Amino acid sequence: MTELFIKLEQDNDIVMLGKDTFTVSRLKELMTENMKVRLFEHTNIGKYCQGVLSEMLCQGLKITDKSIPLDLREFRLVFPLNGTECQLLRSKSGKWISGKIRFQVDVNKQGNTVNTELEFADDEIISNEEDEQQNINSDNSLDEIRARLNEMNTI
Repeated sequence: MTELFIKLEQDNDIVMLGKDTFTVSRLKELMTENMKVRLFEHTNIGKYCQGVLSEMLCQGLKITDKSIPLDLREFRLVFPLNGTECQLLRSKSGKWISGKIRFQVDVNKQGNTVNTELEFADDEIISNEEDEQQNINSDNSLDEIRARLNEMNTI
């Protein structure tokens, strides 16, 4: 389902999450601010530490035998993976579209920068893809039955 999500390019489109509505640009701005605080701001947990999640992800990650260090100064967070229910009002069409939205957050730890993008998957497209998959599965089942009948006819 991840391939069904498309980037929301129009900053003046409206997203409704629960009872709250935001322009795409405002929702990206709010998420960017929130992620900066969570990743880079000082917190008071026993002692001051800088960006707990950022530090955990970036500090000393190595592959298997710990001989190959990875430089994780830049990383991407995508959440929630399957999206969260929302409605989208496209400014061009003026119609509400039900679907799912998710956030793609690119983080550059070196420069303490965060860039947020929104991705949307239309419920109608998701439903159509599920229907197509069911049709493919039933076609495969029919092919198996035909093959078995042909085997029985040759006996």
